[in-house]
Amino acid sequence: MKFFPANLSSGEPPGTFRLALLFLTPFLAVLITIFFLMTAWESRKIGEEQMSELKEVSNAFLEQIMVTRTWNARHGGVYVETSPDTPPNSYLNNDPHRDMLSSDGRKYTRINPAYMTRQLSEIADKTHGYKFRIVSLTPINPYNAPDEWERGALKELENGKVAAAAAILKDSGNRRVFKYMAPIKVEDSCIKCHARQQYSHGNVKGGISIVIPMAQYDRIQATKFRRTVFSLLAIGLISFLFISTIVVYLSRRLNREIKKNIEQKQLAAAMELAGATAHEMRQPITVLQNLVTLVSGKLRQHETVTEEEIGIINGQCGRINDIIKKMLNITSYRTKVYLKGKEIMDLDESAKPGDRK
Repeated sequence: MKFFPANLSSGEPPGTFRLALLFLTPFLAVLITIFFLMTAWESRKIGEEQMSELKEVSNAFLEQIMVTRTWNARHGGVYVETSPDTPPNSYLNNDPHRDMLSSDGRKYTRINPAYMTRQLSEIADKTHGYKFRIVSLTPINPYNAPDEWERGALKELENGKVAAAAAILKDSGNRRVFKYMAPIKVEDSCIKCHARQQYSHGNVKGGISIVIPMAQYDRIQATKFRRTVFSLLAIGLISFLFISTIVVYLSRRLNREIKKNIEQKQLAAAMELAGATAHEMRQPITVLQNLVTLVSGKLRQHETVTEEEIGIINGQCGRINDIIKKMLNITSYRTKVYLKGKEIMDLDESAKPGDRK
């Protein structure tokens, strides 16, 4: 025995749009999830590449600074003509050779590595935007005292926890800057000026702090990220359109098959309903036909029609009325075997229980 809800035998196919939406919604959700995961991964990757590039740039600056300082230290300092921009170093007051006078009367002063580093930083800051300076936990010059981040970095460098320290922070103007710190180790040429600090060869006496503004690097990073987002959007849009075209095509074919299947079921249901109607109504109609013939003959012979005959006619009409009621009250689709395996609709089982009589 077959059973189907009644609406399946008389419903309409879901439609191409609904079928396509059914298949495309999960795909679109997955596509959006992949897009956000890819953008997050790319953003992190670009950030890591930016940090790596800044470290390489800072390390290149550091190498040039250290080469220059080493050259200066090995020569015991260099002499330059005194000027308002280069006055004698007040922290070399105890050096009897700090100042000298040329034969033509011009005054010269000795520039040690620390003084030279400070002046180079001023030039770099004005011309290229980055700056650097010497910092120490025990500075001779207060200018070389570290800030909070530099203090923590110096302690890690002195403890040997890191070979160099780097971070992206905000400066006093709330601008993003990249800060890099590498150690300065005591060499024999350094001990003369720093003897009172009791340094020995190889000690970390401080560090070179390099500060690079992030504005230009952030613009480059933003450009890369936008390019990545646009690329992912383009790939996603092309993929969605391609899949949508395929899904719509397949949905149309599926919709036609569903419609064809529904039509076949409707035809089968109509035939089974017709079979059930014929089966249920054949007997009362046959009885009525026989009685009508009998009554017609009696009327022609002027014979009396009995109450029993009238009752039979009413009973058969009642049966036909019950069959019609069952057909009007069908809420499900149940069948039963009729003849030779052929099925017809079971009107009793298909009608509402409350309306059965």
